[in-house]
Amino acid sequence: MNKARTGKEGRGTPIEDPQVMQDALRLLFESEREFSIRVEGTSTLPYAARVQSLAFDDGSFSLRLVRPLPHEMPIGAEFRMLFAVADQRFEGSIALRGRDGYLQYGFRLPASLMEADRRLNRRFPFRPRESAYVIAQDAGLPGIGVAGPLVNLGMGGLALRVDRALRLDDGVRIPVHAARFERGQGFTRFRAQDLPRLPLLEGRAVAAHVSEHGPELILGLTFVGMGLEEETALFRSLEFREQMYRGGQRLEGAAGAAGGPAREAVPEIEEPPAPQAEPQPDPVATVMLRLRRRTTRVVLVMAETPLRAELAGRLRQQGYHRLEFLAGLEQLGALAGAEGPGRRPSPLVLADLALARSGDAEPLAAVRIIERQLAELACLGTVILCEEVDPTLLLGQETRTRFLAYPDAGDAWPATLDALLA
Repeated sequence: MNKARTGKEGRGTPIEDPQVMQDALRLLFESEREFSIRVEGTSTLPYAARVQSLAFDDGSFSLRLVRPLPHEMPIGAEFRMLFAVADQRFEGSIALRGRDGYLQYGFRLPASLMEADRRLNRRFPFRPRESAYVIAQDAGLPGIGVAGPLVNLGMGGLALRVDRALRLDDGVRIPVHAARFERGQGFTRFRAQDLPRLPLLEGRAVAAHVSEHGPELILGLTFVGMGLEEETALFRSLEFREQMYRGGQRLEGAAGAAGGPAREAVPEIEEPPAPQAEPQPDPVATVMLRLRRRTTRVVLVMAETPLRAELAGRLRQQGYHRLEFLAGLEQLGALAGAEGPGRRPSPLVLADLALARSGDAEPLAAVRIIERQLAELACLGTVILCEEVDPTLLLGQETRTRFLAYPDAGDAWPATLDALLA
């Protein structure tokens, strides 16, 4: 593709060369890469889109969106598109021409393009004391997982400081180095936790940039194919963060004018909604749940200690009465057996992570050891018990594996176990 004009014209100069524009849009079409479009002049959520077809002759193209446009959206409505091809990012104005099919809409091609500022979607910085944390795993085999604190966040992506990199197949830590990450590298899953008013955000992403600052490595991720529910939750979280930021600026300015120290912003708290009557539990469902708990075979794999007795008492209080005990992972082989008439039912296994940990090995490595021990056992599910649920435990999480903190995980215990029985 011909490079966009640079030099004294500077970044952001309109690009009107038809060949440059067609090359950029053709590359976008051929890459099948998702990009965002947003209604011009509004702060509404952007729409994720892909180019379905190009028609340079009549100045139009067809886009497939992840979610539909409102029915009341008028023909001719202006949108701002933002996309990346090769090593450049562009933005341009497009206009709605009509609906072509389900989730497909026709738009007028942009009359010009501009080199886009990488910070067009504002990013909000996060400090270490805020405890926001990110894990991500790539799509390779055996696969690599990374984890670290959140550095910044916006509608289009995030950046994290990579503190740990692990092999997903065995949980072994590997050196963190920029060479392990490339621009455009896919991450099949990322998980950002403890965001403002958003405990958890999950989705897919691609690597946007990798940079080293002394001993630190910063990995930037661009979100891909985020659903409407996740986009809405993120949008509201960032709106709240904007309120906090503006409040902090006002307080800092007032303190500076008065010659006093700046104080941290205390955001305004919205009035909680009026309490609603809790739905009454379905008596039939309640009876069935009690029956499932009473008849489920639960195997608690943990050293014989007062803590094991305490956990057993808690399980009995919750209605689990068919309890079996194993003191070590080496005894799990006795549980395996062919299924058939007269065979004992498949168990729900609760295993202590400490039985598989050694030295300063990553907790994920211990999880992989337990999963291999249980590979030949047809169990209802596996619950890994640990003193603290390290975020990296969720990298490459098996479908029927869950994690619970002990000795006390609060209300998570019954909800987690019941979900595995369903």
